[in-house]
Amino acid sequence: MRLYYLLIYCGSGSINPFITLFYINRHLSGTEIGFLGTIGALSGLISAPFWGHLNDTIRRPRRILQMALCFTSLAYYFLSQQTLFIGMAVIIAFNSLITSGIDPLMSSQAIGIAGESGSGFGGIRMWGSLGWAIAAPISGWIIQKTSLVSAFYEYITFMMLGVLVLFLIKGTIKKPSIPQNLIPPAAKLPIRVVLKEIMGNRELMTLLLASVILWVGTNGTKFESVYLQQLGAKDSVIGWVNTVGAVFEVPSMYFADRVMRRKNPTFTLRIGYLIYILGFTIIVVYPSVPSFLIYRAIGGMGLGFYLISFTNFIARRAPAQQTATVLALYSVTFAGIINLLASPLSGKVFDLVGPHWLYVMALAGYSIAFLFVFFLVKEKTTLSDKSNPTQSVGT
Repeated sequence: MRLYYLLIYCGSGSINPFITLFYINRHLSGTEIGFLGTIGALSGLISAPFWGHLNDTIRRPRRILQMALCFTSLAYYFLSQQTLFIGMAVIIAFNSLITSGIDPLMSSQAIGIAGESGSGFGGIRMWGSLGWAIAAPISGWIIQKTSLVSAFYEYITFMMLGVLVLFLIKGTIKKPSIPQNLIPPAAKLPIRVVLKEIMGNRELMTLLLASVILWVGTNGTKFESVYLQQLGAKDSVIGWVNTVGAVFEVPSMYFADRVMRRKNPTFTLRIGYLIYILGFTIIVVYPSVPSFLIYRAIGGMGLGFYLISFTNFIARRAPAQQTATVLALYSVTFAGIINLLASPLSGKVFDLVGPHWLYVMALAGYSIAFLFVFFLVKEKTTLSDKSNPTQSVGT
């Protein structure tokens, strides 16, 4: 699973830092780029709960992952050949329908493996950050020597390698759930019942509210590569900026697991928010390429704490045997609904006043999210099994 994460994030690191540059190169406006985000979010929020629910109910969910990776590889190939907005929009819409469940499916599988092996989710996820750190600067150098289309071929290659690696995982992974000695296995719950459980849980609703504010505020950071170009950075430098963050994610995720064992996901989530606030403050006060390098280093540490905490926060509170469903709802469906509004808004802000104010919005989003979690979430329990920090223990 570590090798799988390494390869998948090598693929993401090859294309994600440069995808907005690709759109700009195809003469799309900021508003049009925002609408592409809206289209992807709309498709994803429709299908993600279905994929998450399927993961929680079928015997071999890894086959779903393999299918989704093959489909997204094909979609990215066709996307690389497009020059018109409408063609890109159609491809992104269909791609999101199939691939929206990849991240929650990956997280659920990794949590299950971590639980069986007695290690932490961070010990698996940090290999993804390492993959990103390796791929981003190499991809930037290749793009500078060739063209932006090269990044798409790199992405496709790593996705196919990920498909092959999944064949090496044998047996059936137990789904992360509440320990069997506390609560008996749950029946296959309809999504409407899962939604009702979420609405009845104060901590999950607080996290959702904080996340909504954060998602709105940070939506515009997808224009980072364009901002860096305006500040004078070359494609290879953009790759290195992304590498700095990923390098710092690796030890941060490892350390976040250890801190969470002694404390709890709420404590480490607050730390993640505070670290991000510091990073965005530097960009807002002194925007420059060196500032972005510092911000990315700080943000890498913040992401390590935030991502591990966010995933475990949900896993501890999700209804029994429904972890992937709840993760899909939060990371894809709920986030997608917000992106429907935030993507055109951030695109319009970019067109009107440029990218700097998008980072002011991001700073405000993290600050308000921190206040919500700090004052409204009171974690009264620590992880019941200190040898397994990813085990959900209920509340």
